[in-house]
Parts: sequence; C-alpha cells; structure tokens
Amino acid sequence: TSKTMGLRVKQQSANAMAIAEFLEKHPKVTKVVYPGLASHPQKALADKYHRDGLHGGMLWFDIVGGSQAGTKLMNSIQRPWSLCENLGATESIITACAVMTHANMLKEDRLKVGISDGFIRVSCGIEDPADLIKSLSIALDQC
Repeated sequence: TSKTMGLRVKQQSANAMAIAEFLEKHPKVTKVVYPGLASHPQKALADKYHRDGLHGGMLWFDIVGGSQAGTKLMNSIQRPWSLCENLGATESIITACAVMTHANMLKEDRLKVGISDGFIRVSCGIEDPADLIKSLSIALDQC
C-alpha cells in the first residue's frame, strides 16, 4: 500500500546498492549496472533526479559463462531469492533473461537490445541484505 511505500523504496534501494557493490567485486561478474554505483556512466544525472539518493531496487549484471551459467545460477539460488519473471515486489527476484523472459527472441535480436547470454536481472525486495548477498554468493560460486 502507499502507507508503507516510502519505507519499502528505501529498503529496496539500500539492498540494490549493497548487492551491486558486492557484484562489482565478484570474479564471476563482468559488468554491473545500477545508477547508484560510482561506475555508472550517468551517476551524476541519477543523483540529480533521484530523490534522496534513492536509485531504486532494479539492477542487472553479466555473469561469466553466458546462458549456461545463468541457468546454473537460477537452479542453485536459494531463499530469500525468488525465481520468477516479475518486478517490484517486496520479495527479491532474480531472472536469467536470455533463458527466461527473452528466450523466444533470436540471439542476434536479443543482443541488439542489450540482453547478453549472461544478463541477469535483479529486482530487490525488503529482505535483510546480508541474507541476499550470502545466498547470491553461494550460488555464484557454484557457476
């Protein structure tokens, strides 16, 4: 409801930032895109327009190993993560887009719109960030 939206957005944004920072350092991740990161090419623009430094709960990253690694990540990720093709929930959701949401596209068309084989989309919820990072770390290490 709108009564708790402010609290949810703050937690989702904090979770996304913590996860993005973790992913930037992980050896099996080649790229992380989140507007709150110093490495984001439009960080200054995001800071200008995103109120109170809240950059939202969505991010994406590329995993080494392409769609095979993405599938393995989806098969090994544990709670609190949810595996589904949805966005913006109070639960954190992870999706390997090349083999899930965009699986019906030709690879060349998918690549034209920026969806690589290892493209992983994350929609952060309100769970404890340490629990999310621990589960993600364990799953990435299995890829």
